[in-house]
Amino acid sequence: MNVQLTISVLASDRPAALERCLDSLMPLMMQVQSQLIIVVTGTDSHVREIAARYTDQIIPFAWCGDFSAARNLGLQSACGEWFLYIDDDEWFEDVTEICDFFLSGEYQKYGVAVYNQRNYDDWQGIVYSDFQVSRLVKLVPGSHFVNPIHEELVPRYAPCKDLEAFVHHYGYVKNHKRTNAEKASRNLSLLLEDIRKRPSYAKNYVQIVQEYRQAQDWDKAEEYCRKGLKYCRKAELLPFHRWLQADLIELIYVKGNYTRAEAEILTILQQYKPCEIVRLVAYLTLNKIYIKLNKPKDALHYGMQYEETLAYMDHNPELWHQQEFGYLSEMKVKHPNTLYKIRIDCVEQALSCGDTEQAIYFLSLLPWEEEIKIQEFYPIFDFLKDKYADLFRDILKEFPADSPYLLLQQVINSTDLSKENRQTLLEQCVQNTQSYHLRYQIVKEAILSEADFIGIVTAFELEHWKTCATEIVNELTDIELPKVWKMLPVLKPQAGFYALLLEWALYERQLIRGYLTGQEFIDALKEYAECILTYYKEQYCTEMFQDQKSVFLPKECRFGIVLSDALLKLKLMELPEAVRLLRLAITLNPKMTGVIHEMIRLIIKLLHTPSANTGEEFQALAMQMKDALSSMLQKKEYEQALPVMQQLCALLPDDLELLRLRQRLLLEMI
Repeated sequence: MNVQLTISVLASDRPAALERCLDSLMPLMMQVQSQLIIVVTGTDSHVREIAARYTDQIIPFAWCGDFSAARNLGLQSACGEWFLYIDDDEWFEDVTEICDFFLSGEYQKYGVAVYNQRNYDDWQGIVYSDFQVSRLVKLVPGSHFVNPIHEELVPRYAPCKDLEAFVHHYGYVKNHKRTNAEKASRNLSLLLEDIRKRPSYAKNYVQIVQEYRQAQDWDKAEEYCRKGLKYCRKAELLPFHRWLQADLIELIYVKGNYTRAEAEILTILQQYKPCEIVRLVAYLTLNKIYIKLNKPKDALHYGMQYEETLAYMDHNPELWHQQEFGYLSEMKVKHPNTLYKIRIDCVEQALSCGDTEQAIYFLSLLPWEEEIKIQEFYPIFDFLKDKYADLFRDILKEFPADSPYLLLQQVINSTDLSKENRQTLLEQCVQNTQSYHLRYQIVKEAILSEADFIGIVTAFELEHWKTCATEIVNELTDIELPKVWKMLPVLKPQAGFYALLLEWALYERQLIRGYLTGQEFIDALKEYAECILTYYKEQYCTEMFQDQKSVFLPKECRFGIVLSDALLKLKLMELPEAVRLLRLAITLNPKMTGVIHEMIRLIIKLLHTPSANTGEEFQALAMQMKDALSSMLQKKEYEQALPVMQQLCALLPDDLELLRLRQRLLLEMI
């Protein structure tokens, strides 16, 4: 049988990465008549062991700083009609489309196929950009790799097949600074040397500009961008010219001289008449420049130019395919961070000009059908509502009727809603959005309007509710806070955990900002500790609260345990031990430092008070002495009263009645 496909993998000292790469290729190798070649550039024996599980064709390569040399070594052993080359830190999401390309015989109609390399900017896999790579090529006589870095297989012939398949690639995530610096230094030295040898080779300029952009060396990036543009004026180099032109537009903006950037971009548009995809980059950048320069009408003009050009491209989709090249693609132009940012910015610019018609137009272009996306704009809507109150009311009428944001504004601004309708709308809002920003406002509105908010709070995940409850309790005024206390008895029977977290937040605020004193302060601290422990005891088995295992409990729970133990020691009058435990509690929950210091102050005060002061007989005697003292003052027997007063003040330093009697005595003796 003929070998349809040779797959060549370049493997360094990354055994886990290699295994993941090869595993993703397994379905392709099992379905399509394939040959696998692994060129090993490192020295890790484990890499060779993994490679040997997949193929016998393992070729060692002594690294010499030339990627093409390594690729050509694998190419020499290729037997397939087509050649796929890949690095060990890439892996396919799904190879079904590539399998179908070969199994259907469609591959015979083409000379090259492109798929996407998804380059991530973070380890979470959230921020990425797709780059089209032509690494699936039909082999012809003379096929070989060129370029010491960012190598490519030549010659390659049209037509080209566009595949939706993509590989994951985390190679551009910013790792350890030293690792990044070493990689950048290696790439730059190879590119600079090749530019010295081949000054007119266009691709090197595109690559070196990207390297300097990664390093945020904007001056060097701009320098080589301009050099590259001089060499890319031939028709066959037009894709490189477009890419560098778009790069130059972005580079002169990012350097921060907006007046200079404005002039040069306008010159590019007027003199060079770039194609649509470059104009889109120019219009977007001019929009940002005019916002920076506080020229809203100009910003709106180029916002409209952007939308009109985008609509024209979408009406003629073949233009995307004709003009895309590398990162300069439809996906780049339509990335949500780009597309929706310019639209929401234009809404604000229109409002600043008093132009509600344009504001409504750009507002209509937001992704209203996708709540997960639209909820990102709720904080911005609130900002616009506060800044442009009257105008915002006009554009609010254009929000979709079922928009959670619109429903909430109706509740907040309506004075004639019945309690039942208000309740229904608030519950509908909270159930139709995952936006914490909006849900927070819904809960606050429910509290202030004293609505039944059981169905509202239980829509939250517990951890989110804990954050929300704490923030709301801390934001409400002292006058509003009793409404929350009033809701607790209703919430407890039906949503115990939610009630506990709310009560926890209330006691915490009361302790920190409630100016409690004496026994009232101690009682609140006990209730606070009890809230914490009850919450966690419902979640963990009793054994976890034993000394040896309690270290595995969450820090807040351990804080509650230590605080509760300290209060018990206080009750038993083991005051030094109570102080020691309280100081330990501070290390577990530093935000309660002020509260704990106040508790320690009260205990130290107790240490200087005779222990007999707490007995019933003493209290009875003290009452008799105060009565006698009052009688002396009434009879104006000041000389007899003075020694009794001094004795009582030493024994009862916290007695407020005695304090008043003392002041009365001193004033009457004057």
